[in-house]
Amino acid sequence: MSNSNKVILLDKAQISLDSLQKQDYLRVIKTIESLATFPFNTSLQVHKLNLKENYFLARAGLKYRLIFRCQDDEIIVTDIVNHDRLQRLYGSISKKELTIETA
Repeated sequence: MSNSNKVILLDKAQISLDSLQKQDYLRVIKTIESLATFPFNTSLQVHKLNLKENYFLARAGLKYRLIFRCQDDEIIVTDIVNHDRLQRLYGSISKKELTIETA
C-alpha cells in the first residue's frame, strides 16, 4: 500500500455526512481527509473490526465513528454512525464477531 489512498464515500456515508451539524461535519471531514494516509497517520484513532476482513472503525470526535474498509490503495467509507447508536446498529452481531482490536 502506498502512503496515499483514494478515499471514497458510499451513498450511505454521504447521506450521514450531509445530515451532520456544522461542528460535527467539520470533525468528520478532518477524519475522512486523514484516511488518505491510513495506516501511516498517527493522529487517527482506528480499530480493526473482526467482523469482516479489512474493515476498520475510525474515531471522529467524541460522537461519531467512521466504518471503512481498505481495498488496495482505496479507503471506502461505508457508514458514519453516532457512537451511542453503534452498539444498537450492530447489536445483533454476537460479541465474539464484533471484537475490536487496535490497528
